Amino acid sequence: MSAMIEFTVEGLPPKKYGANSMWRKATEIPRLIALREKAYEALGGHSSFTGRLKLTLILYSDSNTNGDLDNFITGICDGLMAADGKTPIDEISWPVNSPIHPSKKLIYFDDRDIYEIIAARRPSDGNGNHYYIKLEAENWQSSLLDTLPPPLYNPNLPA
Repeated sequence: MSAMIEFTVEGLPPKKYGANSMWRKATEIPRLIALREKAYEALGGHSSFTGRLKLTLILYSDSNTNGDLDNFITGICDGLMAADGKTPIDEISWPVNSPIHPSKKLIYFDDRDIYEIIAARRPSDGNGNHYYIKLEAENWQSSLLDTLPPPLYNPNLPA
């Protein structure tokens, strides 16, 4: 059985850059809250995903100076799972009993379960900065991996 959720978030996605934690950055906390609230709503009370995942992201923005697409992808991937237990959390911004608290896994346990990412930046459609996310689990059909050429070296084939 496969599972899928999709949702749209107003504003820009959270950005992760370098080894610095985004969970305490004043610019990223509202973005993380918006992402996690919409993801929680999209789950509709169902449990988080397990198995192989496919993430699709479409960012609508008229500016390419507000962040690199790869930093937004990393921010989203990290933002949909629990923060590392050693990460200090600003409890004023993140109420402990909230279902979107960073200590709680939201969509998946670990973003290592993401096997395919499709991402694009598009000009705004007149609705300001916003982004669309679709997550598919388990029996999703690969749109990219099935079209890749075979590997150049396969140790299981005779030389």
